[in-house]
Amino acid sequence: MAYRWRSRELTLPVTMVAVLTVSGCGVFAGEATSSEGASPARSSPSVTSAGTTPAEEGPSLAKEGWFGPTGPLHARVEMREVERFADRSVLRFTVTSLEDEARHAGNSFGTAAGDLLSYRIPLIDPVGGKVYHPLTDQVGTLGSKPGYYQPGVRYETVVYYPPIPAGVRTVTAITAGTAGEFTGVPVVDGTGSGGAVPPTAAPGSTPAPGTTVSWPVREPAGQVTGSVQDLYGITEGAEKTTIASGGDETVGLRTDVLFAFDSDRLTARARAVLDDVAEETREKADPGKPPILIEGHTDGKGTHAYNMALSLRRAEAVRKELQARLGGAFRYRATGKGETEPVAREGGTDDEEARAENRRVEISYRIRQPTGGSAASEATGTRADEPAAGGGRPAPFHADDGETVASRTSAKQPSGQRLRIDVKPFYRDGAYLVAVFDIVNLGRGDLGAGTGYGGDIAYIGGWYTGFSVVDPASRTVYRAVRMGPDDPRGPDDYVDPGWATFNVKPGTANRGFFYVPAPPSGVTSVTFDAGPFGKIDHVPVR
Repeated sequence: MAYRWRSRELTLPVTMVAVLTVSGCGVFAGEATSSEGASPARSSPSVTSAGTTPAEEGPSLAKEGWFGPTGPLHARVEMREVERFADRSVLRFTVTSLEDEARHAGNSFGTAAGDLLSYRIPLIDPVGGKVYHPLTDQVGTLGSKPGYYQPGVRYETVVYYPPIPAGVRTVTAITAGTAGEFTGVPVVDGTGSGGAVPPTAAPGSTPAPGTTVSWPVREPAGQVTGSVQDLYGITEGAEKTTIASGGDETVGLRTDVLFAFDSDRLTARARAVLDDVAEETREKADPGKPPILIEGHTDGKGTHAYNMALSLRRAEAVRKELQARLGGAFRYRATGKGETEPVAREGGTDDEEARAENRRVEISYRIRQPTGGSAASEATGTRADEPAAGGGRPAPFHADDGETVASRTSAKQPSGQRLRIDVKPFYRDGAYLVAVFDIVNLGRGDLGAGTGYGGDIAYIGGWYTGFSVVDPASRTVYRAVRMGPDDPRGPDDYVDPGWATFNVKPGTANRGFFYVPAPPSGVTSVTFDAGPFGKIDHVPVR
């Protein structure tokens, strides 16, 4: 089933917006002004120590890759750490150009178009199920302002984020490029001002290869905002589809399972299904944040008035059954939406399947939050809010994708072009599974619109939302993880390469990845539904 869930006014918002008013002597002032008084808005880097590299602590979190949607930059990126302060967090990383000539790659490390002179790198908490987006002002993202990358020069770079809670000790940084995700980035408590930018290099000077420099940091202009969102995992089964985050959950039940055709009387099978839903609701729903919302939906057949009435009667039937099982501890609200909010496009070649997907009853509620805080256990490396599904441990740094476990070639495109997918072992990162693969251009000709395989109307906006992962035992389908609630007005953001980089020439490969909810910890291999490449069985899970 391909569901596209709507955000609701009754559901508490899952996006936290932190608003900071910044003055000239605010928290950013120490990093926005050089000791020589030069304006940090210039694109000249500042030299830290010519010909040397600062001392490094701990293992190197480095990858090579191609970054940038047009004229991509070949570079080595090393994630250093995230420093946590009371009013912000600071991601520190370095970029070393591997090109033979100077190149300005624009938004090389962002995951969305626009804001071309900054770094838009989401930070994922894979245990808490949160995504931290960079702080922005009226101009754009706050942090280093890049210019031309000179060959062999190591560029120290910073990006600012909202404060990350004390219980979070590692995050995953998502870059748009063939290096993709950087797991296991340490989060440490910051000291002092977070480190001032060194003196600015003389205007017009060109750093020599081997030099370490720092990009200037742009001073904020006016109000500063930053967003923290829930991650939404999507799982599909034969009887229900669940979209869950750390804040709320929506369970979609097929009415073909619950009711006979054109009827609002529950079947015997429906009562068993609702037994399971009621038990799950009792365990997860927060009675202090009512209501449990039950919405009925129909397909597009029939008149609007008839569909509205039928969907309401079906929602009421489900409400009565839930209330009978859960009792008076919860409050409920049943509504009928008729055919007004389809999740699949009807009238196409798969019209019957689309109509079946649209015939559904959705049950939504706020999730009860754990008590006792989220402090980590130093002995075990776990947190109080560690999810049970998939083990919940954040992945260490994942530098090597490992051997290719399967390869498939797609049918020729209308242009005559052929592509091959080389599948790597999948691995777990907290509550999620990371699907990893290379897509190789076998010719003929350059790639056109990129290497993405977006989904249909239900999953627009993602780079690989047309792909999915299947647990062969339960036949549960795991879909791409979405950042924040569904936006019915436009495309959504997913945990994938976003506005990705790709090599276009024949014989070149592009690394792809996307996140899905992790299957149970006992699942050691899965089926990879790779869209036009077909289904690939027995993909190992690390």
